[in-house]
Amino acid sequence: MLDRKYLKTQKQGLYEITDEVKDSVAKSGIKDGLCIVHCPHSDAGVLITSFWDPLGHEDIIDDFDRIMPSKINYKFEGDPVKASAHSKSAIAGVSLDLIISDGELKLGSSQGIFFAEYLEGAEREYLISCIE
Repeated sequence: MLDRKYLKTQKQGLYEITDEVKDSVAKSGIKDGLCIVHCPHSDAGVLITSFWDPLGHEDIIDDFDRIMPSKINYKFEGDPVKASAHSKSAIAGVSLDLIISDGELKLGSSQGIFFAEYLEGAEREYLISCIE
């Protein structure tokens, strides 16, 4: 089963998609298996972090910006912001493998699934596939 999901991001940051992923798991009817969440973009990604403190989400993006700032000496021939976004995506990752047990995702009590936007907003797609 493959679900294509879409979102419109407004700015760089984390956008929670936990409920959408849980809905796909429920819709799949799979009791025990894997749920794969994939971002088919080279300048965005998906990650797991705590949903409790949105300021912590800003810290994650700020840390990425400190480690991989937009700069003019990237070898990438395009926009330095996009070059930086490619590096962030490559390091943070574009796919998550999640365990389904008893028909539910096995996430920690404060874990959420997030779409990570490394640019200043765009029409985005992500994919959810559940397999036994």
